[in-house]
Amino acid sequence: MRKKPQRRRAPFAALLAGVLAVAGLAAAGPMTSPAAAAPAPATAGNATGLTRSGNTFTVSTSAGAKARIVIARADIFRLWLSPDGAFTNDPAGSDLAPTTDFGSVDASSADAGAYYRITTGALNIRVNKTPLQFSVYRTDNATLVWQETQPTSWTGTRTTQYLARGADEQFYGTGLRLGEWALRDKTVPVAVDNKWRENDNASPAPFYMSTNGYGVMRNTWTPGSYAFNAPTTLAHDEKRFDAWYFTGDSLKSVLDAYTDVSGKPFLAPLWGMELGNADCFNASNPAYQGDHNRLRHQTTPDVVGYATDARAADMPSGWFLPNDGYGCGYTAPLKSTVDALKAKGFQTGLWTSTGLGSIADEVGTAGTRGVKTDVAWIGGGYKSAFTGVQQAVDGIEKNSDARRYVWTVDGWAGTQRNAVVWTGDTNGTWDDMRWHVPAIAGAGLSALNYASGDVDGIFGGSPKTYTRDLQWKAFTPAFMTMSGWGATNPAAGYQDKQPWRFAEPYLSINRKYLQLKMRLMPYLYTMSRTAHESGV
Repeated sequence: MRKKPQRRRAPFAALLAGVLAVAGLAAAGPMTSPAAAAPAPATAGNATGLTRSGNTFTVSTSAGAKARIVIARADIFRLWLSPDGAFTNDPAGSDLAPTTDFGSVDASSADAGAYYRITTGALNIRVNKTPLQFSVYRTDNATLVWQETQPTSWTGTRTTQYLARGADEQFYGTGLRLGEWALRDKTVPVAVDNKWRENDNASPAPFYMSTNGYGVMRNTWTPGSYAFNAPTTLAHDEKRFDAWYFTGDSLKSVLDAYTDVSGKPFLAPLWGMELGNADCFNASNPAYQGDHNRLRHQTTPDVVGYATDARAADMPSGWFLPNDGYGCGYTAPLKSTVDALKAKGFQTGLWTSTGLGSIADEVGTAGTRGVKTDVAWIGGGYKSAFTGVQQAVDGIEKNSDARRYVWTVDGWAGTQRNAVVWTGDTNGTWDDMRWHVPAIAGAGLSALNYASGDVDGIFGGSPKTYTRDLQWKAFTPAFMTMSGWGATNPAAGYQDKQPWRFAEPYLSINRKYLQLKMRLMPYLYTMSRTAHESGV
């Protein structure tokens, strides 16, 4: 909103205002002292003892806090620090770490003087006594993996860990970060903001990996910030510290261990790896908030005409979302439209901004097979978004024999087992395309096997940026067009961002790369199956 221009004061009026202000201060008496500084962050103090129960080692401290080291596997452990020593505050439960029982572990502990040592067969975990600090070494107890530079500290609203950074150590992860995927010297928000611009995070994950051979997932639903500087500071907005650590001899083995705990990436149905097309084909609905006069978009069955166009243009494409738009809805009976699309080789999904109140009927009776969530429903992120995606998965798999196929923003650690994550409402520009390349490639380093962005964005665009964006995205596992919001006149019908709506030479180039995508499908599907089984 444009601000109103302010009038300039006349010189005398300005002088008079200053005199009156000084007089007012004098009449008010002496100035009050500034507010007291915030109390210094608290720490656990010194370690005073170590006890063991099964594979859980508990550290007592001079400040009353306690820390638990839970050995899940020789290469995986949980470090949980409770400021009050009670360990009753566990908001994530098993949501982010559903698999933690890998059988018995041959672990042992010893008092090494300045520190307690916990040995797992793959690691040595050192618990420094004065003050309480943690570090991890390889089996030789000499090769450092990571170490704290100062005690983990907390306030009433934030807990921060401080780690040493190696001379050439590099970092990757944090989810679908919109920008560079090598994170050394960067401060990364692990938080939802739904802005979808460069250096934002469209689907943050409280996970990162280091070239030192470890990864860590903070077991939390709260927003955070990771500064990969020297020292590296890792903070979340809560008065507790809870993290799972994964070690290996390569980033691949670390990622494998991470997904052993948080879940392997889901395996998309084959049609879900073809191009998808989202738009509102029910523009005559009075509740629709877009253009009610869009040609060939008046009622939901109009989508079948677009499916016919795609086949006539020999443009491989696998699915439609015919109700993507606020207030769009769909024309009943939905089943007839789903059946007509299926007869042309297309599956049908539905977009939702209000929840999934009718999904049992939409999937079980009408035959839809996909869900795309909207920020109006899941835009709060964290636990609420995670739960919404799980509801979509259950709605598909409990009402059909189909595999899950969900698109979402605002994912978190563990979303890889349920959904495609995409980059949100972006623009059809060369600059947006520039940062999409590392964003989508880098998402795989957080186990987000399916990451994508709308072809040529949702806003603006041009035939040239559209075609180039489609070309490189044809090499990614999943992609989609979003119509109805683009530029108005760079080409006839351009607001319909389907690839067959363009003139030459763009039409032929689009066809060529969509057909190439189909020839690559056996390889993409095989790699997706491998990721589903191994996490990589």
